[in-house]
Amino acid sequence: MLCDVCNASLDQGQGEWVTADAFRYLLNNGFGIHESNIEMVVSAGVTRDEAIDILRRQYTASSSDWLLCGECAREATAKLAGMRERWIDAEHVAVTRTAEEVGHGFHTLGAPVALTKILWTKCVEWTEEDTHKQCYQEQDARLWDVLATGGATLQLRINLFFKSQCHKYTVLCIPRDGVATEAVAVRLVMRPKQMHESFWLVINLVEP
Repeated sequence: MLCDVCNASLDQGQGEWVTADAFRYLLNNGFGIHESNIEMVVSAGVTRDEAIDILRRQYTASSSDWLLCGECAREATAKLAGMRERWIDAEHVAVTRTAEEVGHGFHTLGAPVALTKILWTKCVEWTEEDTHKQCYQEQDARLWDVLATGGATLQLRINLFFKSQCHKYTVLCIPRDGVATEAVAVRLVMRPKQMHESFWLVINLVEP
């Protein structure tokens, strides 16, 4: 038997099984594509980025349970334990913990909160590489700006939200585009959405 992530050899009874859904959750949170498998696909004549995309699509489509060796299981657990906010699917990242700290309208509604992938990528995500390319920013502070403005303005218009099921507001942020160094106004919209057996408050970019 082999570990389905790193291909390490396992004896009978060794390793930990995770369901396909749980593995997709781990995959969305940056775990599961091992360097050895990337190199194997690259050897077939594709680029590294193409190899990662091929493996990600293949793993996402799998409906089988996954067997992880002890080391991979510990790595997956540690990775998730160190993340404050987590992807709940390929298109949404849950930010309920920070929303609870912000309070205001989020406390009033008491629903879990998520950002869309496109909003997270443009207005929240920030790496050391982004700091070198653009300017110094902290990802946690960027998330706080999105939620603090949203929660405060939602509280002021909570009755309107109950009627319209929609709350639009504006935040100032430096776009994560590789060049910008000045904040710009970005229009966001918050709506309730049923997903993962619950109603969530989902925040997205306002479509132009």
